[in-house]
Amino acid sequence: SPSSISSADFDRDGRVDLALVTRQGEIHLLHNDTPGSNHWLEISLTGVRNLSTAPAAKIEVRTGSWYQKKTYQGVPLSFGLGSFETIDVVRIIWPNGLIQNETQQPNRRVLHYQEKERLSGSCPTLFTWNGREFEFISDMLGAAPLGFQVAEDKYLATDHDEYVRIDGEALARVGDHYEIRITEELREVAYLDQIQLLAVDHPKEMDIFTSDSLQSPPFPGFRLWGVKERLYPVRARDHGGRDVLSRVVKLDALYPDDFRRDHTGVAEMHALELDFGSRATQLNRAVLVLNGWVDWGDSSSFLRKAQEGEGMILPYLQVKDVQGQWQTVIEEMGIPAGRPKTVIVDLTNKFLSSAREVRIVTNLCLYWDEIFMTHDTAEPTVQMTEIPLEKARLGFRGFSAATIHPQRRQPEWFDYSQPNPVSMWNPTPGLYTRYGQVGELMGAVDDRFVIMGSGDEIRLLFDATELPPPAKGFKRDFLLYANGWVKDGDLNTAWGQTVEPLPFHAMSAYPYPNHEEYPQDEEHRLYQEEYNTRPALRLIQPLVNPKF
Repeated sequence: SPSSISSADFDRDGRVDLALVTRQGEIHLLHNDTPGSNHWLEISLTGVRNLSTAPAAKIEVRTGSWYQKKTYQGVPLSFGLGSFETIDVVRIIWPNGLIQNETQQPNRRVLHYQEKERLSGSCPTLFTWNGREFEFISDMLGAAPLGFQVAEDKYLATDHDEYVRIDGEALARVGDHYEIRITEELREVAYLDQIQLLAVDHPKEMDIFTSDSLQSPPFPGFRLWGVKERLYPVRARDHGGRDVLSRVVKLDALYPDDFRRDHTGVAEMHALELDFGSRATQLNRAVLVLNGWVDWGDSSSFLRKAQEGEGMILPYLQVKDVQGQWQTVIEEMGIPAGRPKTVIVDLTNKFLSSAREVRIVTNLCLYWDEIFMTHDTAEPTVQMTEIPLEKARLGFRGFSAATIHPQRRQPEWFDYSQPNPVSMWNPTPGLYTRYGQVGELMGAVDDRFVIMGSGDEIRLLFDATELPPPAKGFKRDFLLYANGWVKDGDLNTAWGQTVEPLPFHAMSAYPYPNHEEYPQDEEHRLYQEEYNTRPALRLIQPLVNPKF
């Protein structure tokens, strides 16, 4: 008698065969030669952001009234189709929950499907009315990912507030109002507690930057940096010794990107060396200004990297000592919190010699664009004015058309003018904020959130009636202040499969321990009863009735 039996279509003729292993270790293959004219289909998968073998992916096949569902375990699966000659749809539910539909497929074939590259989770997206259209600015709250696992039972600490810079030309006043829209384009849940719009008037000859970045605690406090003089590097080389100077001296979406990486947001250890030359040799006082973006991975990719022994290494910064050797002076310099943003690194008293060379090392998919140094370290003279929020309305909008680079060497770009009502996933299960006016929830940091899911949008209208024009010689830019969190639907994100449990500002971490809980006082109980009443939408309908 055999010690084990395995069934599969070994000769790929649409019939299930048997393989027997005897107790003596002999293998016998029994071919199924049953005559018949039934149609068949064999399917194999390759993951891209998921594991390449796609374990536990679900494959559904429907044609007419016939339906079958199987679980993929890294080997091809066979489906008998009976007399049906066409296949209406093959649906693949990848292990991370993303759904891929392949319609009108041929039968009597061996079909192989590779996971399509698409967005899954990142951050809410900011658009502003510039007088002609709603312009994509950037994403928000990239430093506040809830339950993001970077190693076994180790989670990224979250910085729950951010100031997003908006260039003055990107936000046009229409009558007495400014209009901003925040959309949820991705597979995640956003918890927005407060939104403020600030006008920042500053001298025309000066550019303004903020101190925000994604890094471990202690988080940087808010301050503005004003830059009048820009000192660009005179030499720039990557970890392979290649000259990359032309890629870091202007803002042109060309990056030093010659490093190995995969589709999950993990790269080899790589470095960027910058030499600012003698012009930068003054007192030991300087600020490094870096514009760039990061193709951020998910919990599963960084957990796998940690299990392999290296883990996620946020960039550290080195300078040369008097012997000309690289020495680490900043263990963690911070990264852009998502799509193109600017990071400020204060190098005051960090240089160990007269050399003005710096080296940045990381294994993240980090793409630097324009980099320069400045000696302008004093806080700039500015006039900041809050523009009151007049209205905030939550509703369903859909998903902006996204441009995704096939090798992910450019940031995603969203076209607000081309919405689609359907995504490649269903929103995370749970209760969301009911649609309608939500301005009451945006005014203060009080743990009463606007909870928005995939396809949702908040339309914000700010009252500029009392806003005076900029003073002579001054230019007006803006800052959008956002306080909140975001949680993606990755399988290894803590509590990533449900909206709840809700975060709160007094929590020690997320996931928080059993002795901590979201506020249970009367104010927060009434808030949940009034606002958190909308079940998750079902944007992708099942292929069959649930009773199937």
